Amino acid sequence: MVDARILNTAAALNAAVISLASVTPISHITVADVTRAAAINRATFYSHYTSPSALLAHVLSADLEQIRTADNAERAGSGRAPEMITRQSVIASVRHVQRFSDIYRLALTDASDGTTHHVLAAQFYGSCLTHLRNSVSPEKIPGDIELVAAYVANGLVGTIEAAVDSDRRDENELVDLLMAMLPPWWDAS
Repeated sequence: MVDARILNTAAALNAAVISLASVTPISHITVADVTRAAAINRATFYSHYTSPSALLAHVLSADLEQIRTADNAERAGSGRAPEMITRQSVIASVRHVQRFSDIYRLALTDASDGTTHHVLAAQFYGSCLTHLRNSVSPEKIPGDIELVAAYVANGLVGTIEAAVDSDRRDENELVDLLMAMLPPWWDAS
């Protein structure tokens, strides 16, 4: 059983970094800013994270990891059509970006930090690689599986970042575009 103090500290840190990064680019946020907002000391912060960027990456990654876990579970036994499972995951990913839209929008203007880009790219790459390994026949994959996963993941990230940057907020339109960008063999059995 996890100590309640650890859970409270984690919740305070998470809330603090989300609140701060929603109004200030993460590269401008100091450990002192986070510890003050979370009402903890520096030693406690450093026992968990190395920087505010690392904390933000953890929070965003944990949220995205829930999408990947749900996708994997659905593919393992739901019996639903693969393209519907993919669409559900794409919708969840778009909603993640919308939930943290202020953070993602500020990150796009911050050339000195790539935290949000890296988080999205790493999570999408992992999801794409898992999907390719577990759900697509190897003969349908047009080349090196890791390169294909990187291409698809980074294309999705680039499109999402462009949508955030241009303030396109129509969820259905963005989901339809992202689904159309996936290769035709993506969900073929």
